[in-house]
Amino acid sequence: MKTLSNLRNSFLLGSVLLAMSGVVEAQALFLTRKVIGRIEQMSQSAPSGGVSYDTAAVIVEVAPDKVFETIKRLLAQNSEVRVTRSDEARRLVEFTDGTRIGGIQVNPLDEHMSQLLVSTAHPGNTMSSTPTIVTRILAVCRELNVVCQPGQP
Repeated sequence: MKTLSNLRNSFLLGSVLLAMSGVVEAQALFLTRKVIGRIEQMSQSAPSGGVSYDTAAVIVEVAPDKVFETIKRLLAQNSEVRVTRSDEARRLVEFTDGTRIGGIQVNPLDEHMSQLLVSTAHPGNTMSSTPTIVTRILAVCRELNVVCQPGQP
């Protein structure tokens, strides 16, 4: 009788855990859907007017390789910047416009979802690059045929 009771308790515990994993997965999917296409941004300046940093990121439902190929193509078409380094394995491109340096990395979240991370550094006395970064990310999104929009500041 004790074995039957243990078996029943194990079955009940397993059922509860299975149901909970479904709930957790559903919550994760819900949260992911809320952030897809939302461009988050951040700027930081040194108080002494040294170097300033601008960063933006977005998650898109596009395969990482397609995102990376699109970024490389758009950078090659942009006469205002020069690519200084490209790392295919890490899906990373570094570039400069002569005053600012920057980098773009495509991080795979799964085979059909990517995070695009863009960061620039520039002398603190120049204007923030964040508006330009957001504009360029929006152009990438249009090329990929996905909807992106700036997040709330």
